[in-house]
Amino acid sequence: MSNLTILCISRFDQHAEPFIRYQQQLATELDARFVLGADGPAPDWVTADTIVHFQSKGYVESVLDQAVDACPEGHILRLDDDETVSTEMREWLCAGEWRASDHWAFPRMNLWPDASSFIASPPLWPDLQTRLSVKAKSGSRPTVHQGSPFGTGTIAPVTLIHHKFLVRGREERERLVEEYEQVQDGAGTGWLPFSVPERYEFDLAPVA
Repeated sequence: MSNLTILCISRFDQHAEPFIRYQQQLATELDARFVLGADGPAPDWVTADTIVHFQSKGYVESVLDQAVDACPEGHILRLDDDETVSTEMREWLCAGEWRASDHWAFPRMNLWPDASSFIASPPLWPDLQTRLSVKAKSGSRPTVHQGSPFGTGTIAPVTLIHHKFLVRGREERERLVEEYEQVQDGAGTGWLPFSVPERYEFDLAPVA
């Protein structure tokens, strides 16, 4: 087994099942471990090498350290339950290119208004996500939307793909904005482009 773990933290909302199954298959392909952070009761279909149960405060960062603690030593690739990797990123992972740094960030394509295009304007492109690090650099960010205290890291030449705007309806995303605002002033309204693209005009680019 490789020294790589894929970690996903999920509340198992309606959209989550195909993404979690995809990530488990990706872990199998990479000969990696799959660790699932269950934020609340886990459905019967859930399987993973390790499942850790907890109750978050409504945002991933509040339980991130607990989830990271459940992972073995080595590199951890954390994926949200509405994310996949690009074909190039899959090949990059399979080739073991991730071993070249202990702390990686990835440009993330936010698909919109359908799966054939992504938002190509700031702040939603390149939307850098620091997601693949050695265990010691994978956590320590307990505040909502907090970046890594270890810096951005090495920017990888491959992309994550974010399906959030397609799999969560606008009403649900507006509700998330309100939830984040209750956690911390500005954590919802200050991040509106990351939840409600309908309110803005963005440039679009085709997904290759």
